[in-house]
Amino acid sequence: MTFNKIRRTVLKGALAASVAMLPAMAAHAESLMDRAKGEGLRVAFYNFKPYAYKDDSGNLTGTDVETLRAVLDAMGGKIAEAKSTDWGALIPGVKADRFDVVAAGMFVTPKRCAEVQFSEPTFGIQQAMVVAKGNPKGVTNYESVADQGLKIGVVSGSAQKGYAEAVGLSDASISQLPDNPTGVAALRAGRIDAWAVSAPGVRQIIASLPDAPIESTAPFAEVAGSAAVSHGAFAFRPEDAEFVAAFNAELTKFIGSDAHIALLQEHGMTADELPISATAELCGS
Repeated sequence: MTFNKIRRTVLKGALAASVAMLPAMAAHAESLMDRAKGEGLRVAFYNFKPYAYKDDSGNLTGTDVETLRAVLDAMGGKIAEAKSTDWGALIPGVKADRFDVVAAGMFVTPKRCAEVQFSEPTFGIQQAMVVAKGNPKGVTNYESVADQGLKIGVVSGSAQKGYAEAVGLSDASISQLPDNPTGVAALRAGRIDAWAVSAPGVRQIIASLPDAPIESTAPFAEVAGSAAVSHGAFAFRPEDAEFVAAFNAELTKFIGSDAHIALLQEHGMTADELPISATAELCGS
């Protein structure tokens, strides 16, 4: 079965499941739907290319933000406000009703699924690392870091921390830092040997620092013998599951469309980074 056939099958199944949920709890859905169509949704984002960030003019853009706008527009809704938020405060904030949705390229994991209601995925990406120019330590993946007793840097609370732990790296070998600039600074200062984020994230870092003595490893799709294609989605409150079903009905029409692929490419991603798994599968894995 081809990649596109797999993706279409996944999206059709996800759409059928979403539509089946619509009649179940309509009353609560009307509240968030009314907000979306009225004053608009309150969005939390983490300032990180390519998913959600401020451009040179101070405008909020990115793959997650533009996808959210497109889907809400198809639903007759809009964004009311968007607030840059520390990564560790995104899930607590949406659970506490300070935000309606998290648009931050957040990876779907079983642990997070226990706390929030994810939409269907908007992308599925491989992993990569930023290393010193010339890659003097020969870093290729998480295993190479562990095998050589090196130190890795990750965004605090990110999926990359889990990948590092999966290959046996200890807490002392994992430096959790708040953002990419801090991580790259730590790499350049020799405090870490590699800075681990997603492959698109690494591309953005390299592109934004053309004169810096850093480079990217080749992307890789496995960590500790398991697939490491991370799928990102929007996060909502668990009690908003019925609104998410209506949202998914429009989202799955948009994902993989010409407009969506053009949006990905505009922000440094490619059609190879379309999702290949559904949220139900990702949450249960």
